[in-house]
Amino acid sequence: MASPLLRRAAKVLLAGVLAAPGHAATPLNPVLVRAPGEGLPYLLGAWQGGRWRPGDAALARELGAATYTRGTLSGPPARVPLGAPASMGDPCEPVFQAPLAAPRDARTFEVYTATPQWPRPVTALPLTSAAYREVVRQELVRRGVRAPVVTLTAVIRTDLDGNGTQEVIVEAGRYRGRSGNFPPPTGQPGDYSLLLLRHVVGGRAVTTVLGAHVAPATPWDPGSGDAMPLAVLSRLAGVADLNGDGRMEVLTSGTYYEGEAFAAHEWTPAGGLKLRLETGCGV
Repeated sequence: MASPLLRRAAKVLLAGVLAAPGHAATPLNPVLVRAPGEGLPYLLGAWQGGRWRPGDAALARELGAATYTRGTLSGPPARVPLGAPASMGDPCEPVFQAPLAAPRDARTFEVYTATPQWPRPVTALPLTSAAYREVVRQELVRRGVRAPVVTLTAVIRTDLDGNGTQEVIVEAGRYRGRSGNFPPPTGQPGDYSLLLLRHVVGGRAVTTVLGAHVAPATPWDPGSGDAMPLAVLSRLAGVADLNGDGRMEVLTSGTYYEGEAFAAHEWTPAGGLKLRLETGCGV
């Protein structure tokens, strides 16, 4: 039997071998996301060693300049070089963004991953679909909007979990006074934002709400002393398999007056929606 001293020496030797150049470390799969019209992608987080890691300073220190695969909800993926992530600074020091080596306008949401991770097709459906307009109308009526003006802004179909059944994500919104990616501070009566996931359970279509806001029926009175009902615009930022398990995560964007946030969710028919990564900046 080896002595304790020999056992300790063997452990030290083994640790040195594993750490030596040429031995692969645990793969690190970072994820970044950029909104339309914005300059830099946000560091959302990463998957490594069987766990999700937040997009914090510790992760940013491990990432240098690298080439990522950029994917959108339409169009083919492309390989894109990014610089090392850096803090956004005051008032969002804990939030990190990566500079683009070749800056370009983002006309749609962009998701950056270490490797291509779109195992199944993602298809954009027509915004004129009567069926999905009715799904939105029913949800708005359920939330107290008596005569909703239905405006579909995105309808995406894909097999998220690889079970052979297609899911559909429906994005709809109406904000008078909207400015680009951002809604007005409160919204007017009848304004709303919905992000819905349609899936089949036991042969029946079921709706899961990914994000929702309906403006109050009565305009907010700043002099009343009541809390301001902050308007939120929820949008689909992407779908991608971020951890290599064959199931695609759902990436969402939520913006409000002077703030924005991004999130990645795992979804299964049995387990529902589970938040895995999030980041954002606001005042």
